[in-house]
Amino acid sequence: MLNLPYFKMKYCFLIFSLLVSLKAKSQHEENTEICNQNTEQNNYYFPNTNIGKSSLAFYFGVGVPHITKNLTGYYKPNLNLTMSLDYYHDNNLAFSLLLMMADGHLKKDVNINNKIWTPKDTLTFTTYGLSIGYSILNKVHWRINPLSGIVLSQSKLTSQEDNKYKIGVKPSPVVGINFSYRFINVKKAMQRSKYSGSSNCFGINARVAYVPFVVNKKNAPFSGGIWFMTIGITPINLY
Repeated sequence: MLNLPYFKMKYCFLIFSLLVSLKAKSQHEENTEICNQNTEQNNYYFPNTNIGKSSLAFYFGVGVPHITKNLTGYYKPNLNLTMSLDYYHDNNLAFSLLLMMADGHLKKDVNINNKIWTPKDTLTFTTYGLSIGYSILNKVHWRINPLSGIVLSQSKLTSQEDNKYKIGVKPSPVVGINFSYRFINVKKAMQRSKYSGSSNCFGINARVAYVPFVVNKKNAPFSGGIWFMTIGITPINLY
């Protein structure tokens, strides 16, 4: 039962919450004071992302995947990584280019294309595609946006002798949710002119995405999906 995605997500978001609280606590007192100050009318604006602006973010995260269906009997995952370029139109409607990878080893011997692959060989899943989402929570610092889309998954076996075999591409839907916290300096942002260009801030994210079909069953004796659960950073976050 400890291998269920619920427990992995629980610890994933616990770590995410701790990281956020460490930084947010130090900013809270300063931001509260700034927000209570009276500023000259129309000279400055509060960086509330609900206003009609767009933003662009690059996300990179690492985590431990959870596999489903009979893939669990063939595959032992190590780590997974997720990268995405996220464009928020009017800061609510989100368009994302996704790249997700999971690396691991076989659990037992497998005969594919008249070749025996052993547990010493690695099996890598690479998934890429497009998703669309909408921010159900969108504040100065916090954003939560569910997402769904279409991806293509490519599987590759690599032997110890560096022999490689690529399993055919498999299309699949993807569903997930993204939690992000942006370290926007409220004091600095309020001192910007309303005519200023884009600003950048650092952020941390927790993201869960489920791809139900990551391997082409026509080319392999196993099938299943992967929960990509990651915690990462957004070093580029233009708003």
